[in-house]
Amino acid sequence: MTDILDEPSPPSRRRKLSDRLVGALGIGAGDTPTEAEPGITTSPQRARPVRRAVAPRPEQPSASGATAPRAEGRRGVDYEVVSTRRGPGTWGALLILVVLGLVAWMVGSRGYRWVSEQLDPPGEPTGEIVLTLPPGSSTASISDLLGEHGVVPSSRAYEWYVRLRGGPAFQAGEYRFQSNSSVWETMAVLEAGPSRVAQAAQQPLTIPEGLTVAQMAALLDEVQGLSFSGRDFLEAIRERPVLSLVAPAPRVLPDGVIEPAEGQLFADTYFFDSQTSAEQLVALMVDRLDAVLTDLGYDDAPRRVGLTPYEALIVASMIEREAQRPEDRAKVARVIYNRLARGWSLGLDATVVYVVGDSELTAELLAVNSPYNTRVLVGLPPTPIASPGGASLEAALNPEDGPWMYFVLTSPDGTLSFSVTDEEFQRDKAVCQELGLCG
Repeated sequence: MTDILDEPSPPSRRRKLSDRLVGALGIGAGDTPTEAEPGITTSPQRARPVRRAVAPRPEQPSASGATAPRAEGRRGVDYEVVSTRRGPGTWGALLILVVLGLVAWMVGSRGYRWVSEQLDPPGEPTGEIVLTLPPGSSTASISDLLGEHGVVPSSRAYEWYVRLRGGPAFQAGEYRFQSNSSVWETMAVLEAGPSRVAQAAQQPLTIPEGLTVAQMAALLDEVQGLSFSGRDFLEAIRERPVLSLVAPAPRVLPDGVIEPAEGQLFADTYFFDSQTSAEQLVALMVDRLDAVLTDLGYDDAPRRVGLTPYEALIVASMIEREAQRPEDRAKVARVIYNRLARGWSLGLDATVVYVVGDSELTAELLAVNSPYNTRVLVGLPPTPIASPGGASLEAALNPEDGPWMYFVLTSPDGTLSFSVTDEEFQRDKAVCQELGLCG
């Protein structure tokens, strides 16, 4: 018989024999080169040991009863073929993260430095600059004047800083500034007052609390000595539909809004002369509102009353129209917040009057289809319904503690009676009707 190793064998038979030898010797395929199949290209691989968590196998006795010896160094160790080529991997990812972090830090530090330099430019203040601030100057006009003459590095930075932090009340006249000044150094000069008071004759103009924009325009038509009319006043407002810092853009307001600028013109006494324009008066009234809201802490409204600053302004406008006596304002605010929390309609006649006017409120008018009708709809109206004064603005942010759900007028002097239950309210309402104060 011819030995099988001496006769040529096809590749498949040789592979089977090779596999048997590999199994008998206990080595992996990587220890014995194999012939590649036609059409397949193999790359050199390197074997490495892989430890497996297996219990050692007991030695098996041979057929003669003797224990077969095992190869030394093979206990619990198998081998597998692994690729030894390495890519960027983790080190590349870490390098990218480091680079991105450096870029973000550089951009952030440059941005912070740029903002700081707009508020406080490098170097010391230099030469003196004398400027005259005319009567009726607004924050915007003052900032433009300061930026134009180099008192501050950026007029816009000065304007927004004053609007956000609140600016000093100033008197028209002549002021002595220094160029290259910081915003706070400039504000200190304004707070100190003018070195020479402007000599132009000024007249007081008092805008009462609780008026609508339309009512303000009608009032201005009756003021003697103004260089503009109520219509000019309305046109100036239309040119700046977003007035206060707390106001939303008009495009986000719902259909049915009567006046987007409502409630954003602070009711106060202002001074004017023959040169004061409608635009100046509007800017003064808006600046004054933002200053008052800042002083009262309206930016903290979400934490204090659970509303945005603008929503709190809406509440203040309803307080202004509903409460005639100062001691009732904080209680009215509490009723509004209690009803909002319960998901009740507010049921305030003042919001209906804003839509239909001062006519007697009939059943038909009380059912008017309007986003301001709080007798029908749940929630706040879309805008304020009047210009609230300082006391109502403060009450909206500081409601009195209490369980009241209702109030109604029960005295000709404006006294409101507050109640918790509907039964109590109906009793108070009967008094109101008996006195002819409500229908």
